[in-house]
Formats: sequence, structure tokens, C-alpha cells
Amino acid sequence: MIFDKLMIAFRIMLNCSMTSTWDYDNAYELRLKMVAEQLNYRGIHQKNILEAFQEIPRHLFVPHVNLSKAYGDYPLPIKAGQTISQPYIVALMLMYLELDLTHEILEIGSGSGYSTALLAKICKHVNAMDVYSKLVRDSQSVLEQLEIDNVSMSHGSAWEHLVENKVYDRIILWASPPRIPEHLFNSLKDGGILVAPEGKYNQYVWVCRKSAEQINRVRKDAVRFVPLVQGSVKEIDSNSRG
Repeated sequence: MIFDKLMIAFRIMLNCSMTSTWDYDNAYELRLKMVAEQLNYRGIHQKNILEAFQEIPRHLFVPHVNLSKAYGDYPLPIKAGQTISQPYIVALMLMYLELDLTHEILEIGSGSGYSTALLAKICKHVNAMDVYSKLVRDSQSVLEQLEIDNVSMSHGSAWEHLVENKVYDRIILWASPPRIPEHLFNSLKDGGILVAPEGKYNQYVWVCRKSAEQINRVRKDAVRFVPLVQGSVKEIDSNSRG
């Protein structure tokens, strides 16, 4: 296990000059501290979630901040005016998904790719989507460096209809729509769970379970996420170019 971690670190140092000066031993200690103090202490006890947070190097997904801040108890800005969420909130929403190794996941608003990497360590396969092509490119690069190969990245919008007849065990959103798009539930298996923030000003996490084509919605925690950008990929790309 220790040898594997050192080999991953060595490969990343060779392939990514932005991170070549970082102390990987210290980063691992920071991950252990994050898991103990930010997650386990606050009630996140699921072994698969804690192990994923312990293994995935969060600092690789935020190379513009220093090492200690990368593991801080707060969200961080990334490209395109988006954020990487506070570790505890990410872990809490993953806990609500009730994940296991058999699950296929649809992730909307994958952003930096950090949560994508966490999901990939816990589940069978992740279909990750983001509306910003620059985020898709950057996150895919880091996932490749970490040799995570059970992820399919796509440049897409949650407001457009998804692939017909493709259904998922779990769906998660990392940005907040005014109302969760109803067509997303068509891509959720019967018995599946969708977890998402919802709301413009007063946002809450909702856990939505599908059973016999009915959706049971349960409101959870008050949160603050960036808005789920509305429009088609073409419209969003055009607006981002000015």
C-alpha cells in the first residue's frame, strides 16, 4: 500500500511540473488529518468514503493553492468561476447516496474532478459531466495521471436531455438549480437515489428516491453551492467566450 502510494506520487511528479515541488509525505498526513478531524469527527463513518478521501490527493485538483489550503475545511475557487466544495459537504452528500461497488453513477457539475475521483474509488463506473470544457480537460488530465480508468468524462449540460434509455443507480449534482430538472429522474433506475442541492437563495440538499416511478423527496442540510448554469452547451460556451 505504501509502495503504491509512493509510485503514484513519483509518476505524477514526472508528468506534472505544477506539482513537482510538493511534499507528498506531508500531503498524505494532511489527508489523514482531514479525514479524522473534518469527516470522522463530524459523523462520517462509512469505510468506503473515508478510504477514498484518504487515498485521493485533493491538492492535485487545486494546483493554484498551497498544500495546506488544499486540505482546508472550506470550499476553494477553481476555473470558470466554479468551486471545489468543502470536504465535509462532499462526504455528506456521498453518504446520502448509499454507494457500493456495483453502482453506475451520473455526476453533474464534475468541476475540478475531485469528487469524480472519489466516486470512482467507491463505485463501478462514473459518467461525469460539466458544462465547461476547460474543466473537463483539466480534470481528465489529473484522473489519467492517477490512473483512474472507470470514468467517462463529457462536456454537457444537465438542462439538455441525456442519452435515451441510459439509466443510473445514482445521480449527484454539485451545483444548485432553482428546481431539480425533472427529466433527470428519467435517467434514474427504479430504486435509485438522486442527491442534489436545490434553490437559488435558500439552498438545501435533497435526497430523492425513485420507487415504482414515484419520487420521494427528503430535505436535508442547508448549503451554499454555485448555481447550476442554465442553457445548452452551445449557449454556455458562447457566453463564456463573451
